[in-house]
Amino acid sequence: MTGFINSLPLYKDKLDENYAAILAPFATKVPKENSRIHTEVYRGGENRTDFQRDRDRIIHSKAFRRLMYKTQVFVNHEGDHFRTRLTHTLEVAQLARGICKSLALNEELAEAISLGHDLGHTPFGHAVERFLGDELTKREMGNFLHNEQSVRIVDLLEKRCEDYDGLNLTYEVREGILKHNKDKCEIYSSLNPNKVCSTLEGQVVSLVDTIAYICHDLQDAIKSGLIENSYYKNNEFKDHIDELRESIAKFMNIETDRIEINRYSETFFIGDLIHRLIMDVTECSVTNLKEEKVSSCEDVKKKANNDIVLITFKKETKKFFDQIKKSIYKYVYGLNTIQAMDVKAVNLVKDLLYGFENNPKLLPPDWYFRYKNIEKEITYDGAPANELRVICDYIATMTDRFALDEHDKLYNPRIKI
Repeated sequence: MTGFINSLPLYKDKLDENYAAILAPFATKVPKENSRIHTEVYRGGENRTDFQRDRDRIIHSKAFRRLMYKTQVFVNHEGDHFRTRLTHTLEVAQLARGICKSLALNEELAEAISLGHDLGHTPFGHAVERFLGDELTKREMGNFLHNEQSVRIVDLLEKRCEDYDGLNLTYEVREGILKHNKDKCEIYSSLNPNKVCSTLEGQVVSLVDTIAYICHDLQDAIKSGLIENSYYKNNEFKDHIDELRESIAKFMNIETDRIEINRYSETFFIGDLIHRLIMDVTECSVTNLKEEKVSSCEDVKKKANNDIVLITFKKETKKFFDQIKKSIYKYVYGLNTIQAMDVKAVNLVKDLLYGFENNPKLLPPDWYFRYKNIEKEITYDGAPANELRVICDYIATMTDRFALDEHDKLYNPRIKI
């Protein structure tokens, strides 16, 4: 025992050495050389690995704290138990770490990617993201995709020191954030945006993100009562939900009656469904690694360059999951109440966007400075800066609550400024 105590505390070099001993040969043990955009000098006695430092920088960022008040599907004030972007983010991190532990991959890298993957989300969810993207696209000023915006936040909009903008994260974390979904990117060429993620940890996050939001959004929709209300009022909707229930029950090998859609049900089947999906991914990924003869990180990168994904569902499970995903997109996200909220959110953000465009002095001083000094704006890899992008950046930082307050300030004469 004394000998062990004398080996403490463990500092970065020893931590890296320990990881090299316990992780799989195809795991990402340390960042590649010159992985950070800006060179950093390590302080004496650094007790964290590079990926742990990235994780901590994300956790301490303002953008991460704002996720608490950003909509997942149901607006924050609709209920205390509905998921927000923050709770979804934490759930993704937990699921990703579990798979990485089973596959002897780097949990800290997966956690950092998970915690940063949704930083770029707009208030009120995907409807506002699509609106901002449409506004930029129709004026030929680029696009707005939340995965790209997440990288923009950690590269530019956050600030951790006086020397440079951004959090100066490693390449591996930034790449994983950019590639956590399948949106086709047109920027960040240095991250090889339209290729498969070059780390297994990034591929894990990409898949569990989808598992988490599909399963948990279904659970929230059940607990909200929206599915139950429509189920008894619309026969076509009832038939489709019954098909969904039967499909889930068959996959889980249980009776259909156990897939309850009553708002007061405990929805325990969701946890069991996620467990089965996670175990399927874990087992199938081991098979993939064997069949593709992957024995190193370089092998993973070569496969990625050839568009071969190694972290996947089994064939039949993918077919099942694609089916329920399609059903949830159509019959859950398509529910009248959710659609109505999307319309209201877009109208509100449209007012903000056009209001700031017509009178940029309404922007806060720091954002107005960016707007007026656009030539100094450090932007995406080579993409030209423009004033509309600055306004979109500002709107994207807003929480649901702040956007509502900002709209009142601009358009409600009774509100004090």
